[in-house]
Amino acid sequence: MSLKNQEHRAEFEGRFSRCRNSLYFLAWGALGSVGEAEEAMENCYRKAGRQPQRFTSDGEFGSWMIRLLINEIVQVTNRRTFEASEMSEAEYPEAR
Repeated sequence: MSLKNQEHRAEFEGRFSRCRNSLYFLAWGALGSVGEAEEAMENCYRKAGRQPQRFTSDGEFGSWMIRLLINEIVQVTNRRTFEASEMSEAEYPEAR
């Protein structure tokens, strides 16, 4: 890894650690589950880490992370809905 990439990675890590608590509480509040909040945070971190962008402020970085996290929350919610509909179809096949 080049020195420039290492610097970008260190900047990303620092900014992520500064907004981690706020992101976690957003995920936990929206999902109501510690496990799902942690999963959403991990997915958000991985996606952001694949494409660390340059930001001029922590506010811009935080906004970007919130958008990524909201996308993860929506995916978890959609998965819940899908799983619930599959379960209800299995329990009540005549409802189809």
